[in-house]
Amino acid sequence: MTSGNPADRLDSWKEIASYLRRDVRTVQRWEKKEGLPVYRHLHDKLGSIYAYRNELTDWFNTRQQSGATVATGNRDEGPAEKIKLAVLPFGNLSGTKEDDYFSDGLTEEMITQITRLQASELAVIARTTAEHYDSSSKSLDQMKKELGVGYVLEGRVRRGGNRVRITAQLIQLKDQTQLWAETYERDLSDVLSVQADIAEAIAREINLALNLPDSARVAGPQKWQTQIQVQPAAYDAYLKARYNLHQMTPGAISKSIEDFERAIQLDEKYAPAYAGLASAYALLAIAPFDLLPPREAMPKAEKAARKALELDSSFAEAHTALALVNHHYHWKWEEAAAGYELAIDLNPDHADTHLWYSWLLLALGRRDAAFDEIEQTMSIVQETDPHRLVAVHTTRAAAYYFGREYQRAVDECEKAKQLDPGYFMLHFIAGRAYMRLNEHAKAIAHLKQARTETGEMPLMDAALGLAYAVSGKKAETMKLAEAFKAAAKKRYIPPTYFGMLFAGLGDKDKAMMWLEKAYDDRADGLTWLNVEPMLDDVRSDPRFQDLIRKIGLVR
Repeated sequence: MTSGNPADRLDSWKEIASYLRRDVRTVQRWEKKEGLPVYRHLHDKLGSIYAYRNELTDWFNTRQQSGATVATGNRDEGPAEKIKLAVLPFGNLSGTKEDDYFSDGLTEEMITQITRLQASELAVIARTTAEHYDSSSKSLDQMKKELGVGYVLEGRVRRGGNRVRITAQLIQLKDQTQLWAETYERDLSDVLSVQADIAEAIAREINLALNLPDSARVAGPQKWQTQIQVQPAAYDAYLKARYNLHQMTPGAISKSIEDFERAIQLDEKYAPAYAGLASAYALLAIAPFDLLPPREAMPKAEKAARKALELDSSFAEAHTALALVNHHYHWKWEEAAAGYELAIDLNPDHADTHLWYSWLLLALGRRDAAFDEIEQTMSIVQETDPHRLVAVHTTRAAAYYFGREYQRAVDECEKAKQLDPGYFMLHFIAGRAYMRLNEHAKAIAHLKQARTETGEMPLMDAALGLAYAVSGKKAETMKLAEAFKAAAKKRYIPPTYFGMLFAGLGDKDKAMMWLEKAYDDRADGLTWLNVEPMLDDVRSDPRFQDLIRKIGLVR
């Protein structure tokens, strides 16, 4: 461990990558293969890392003098801070709230386009964080102080029939001056080119590509624009679908499937609609939603993901969707890992893919690699989407829980409560950790709150039933088990949850019977068998060992 000025220290891969103006994967490769000076806290099981600016600069300059080349193709100037830009939600001036999905979808697509311009130089604040601010002077000052944003893009949308009018302006926050403004009026079939036009103008105004010729500077948007030509009605349906998908409730996700399928019917070559459909089906078959039987939903998700990749093999979201299927349904661990890694290579700043990958690594017992992914996700959301931090803290808490570090899991959940005390997953993880700490009253209280936050969600009921079982309130557990059986006549209940309940009751035979049924169903939850602490009492059972071998969790 080295010593240095704390003010000169960078405390995450994301900060190091930003300082060197590269993506995270590149600087991690430099550290492994070219001796980039990065240090680790040896006492910390997180494997947290840090580096010093002066050492990175010296290493970079030495590397330049030795003639080393950069595989990413980015220009080799010295380290510098990224420009931060926020895209405020585009206002809907159409006079009807039913058109909110359109302005919301346009905002998100604009963020995607601008992010693609120069990822090594520009950090774009995520929509979920930007939507907490508006264009008032007070709000812009607050954004500058809280997020370090230098520029804001805001706009208005008015649509009528197949015509759309979009106004946009770029504001520099240090003096709240308007740097650029433009109005576009186009057919809806031209909305994608409008997005590219605005992204190009912003690139020009904030001087993103200082050393690139004009033709190279706009290559990103033009290339994307020519690859995607979509029917206006299909794009409209796609925006509605994405709007519902992002609500992340079972009902809204189910509604998104209808609109994704309608978009595909209207334009069968529109890859983003297939990728969105794949993600929606996959989400409904896994925890915490568990709305559809995996054997019904996952083949549909796989078919849609493969069609999206057939149409556009560079579409990161489609690779993530296919990886979800391989991860949670086929249990093809290596293929799933490769899919997540490819999606990350295509879009290094997509936090959800990093989190999904970390859950896969945890299930396989690869905790160090999982913590690396969690740390990368933490760095990404700290820079562009701080309102997602609670989900990352909760994932880190789950990693501690699976590692039998129950107090650390609880402590991590307490950190997350400061960000969002109502987030149901942190109460879910905290409740399970308290079970293992034999603090049953706290466990039950947390799981009751999780259940309150989510309404009827089988995962939360199963966790609460398990808490009753380990606390000696087995009659309460049996009530929940009977309620499950009744509910299973009306909706899908993963057999995994029955197995967990009976394991908690100490009935190994019934636990194994239900886990075998879960195997036949390809039910979600089986991915955790080899690391779930609540199954430790049945772990030595030969039937259990045979089951985890069939799933491929041990060889």
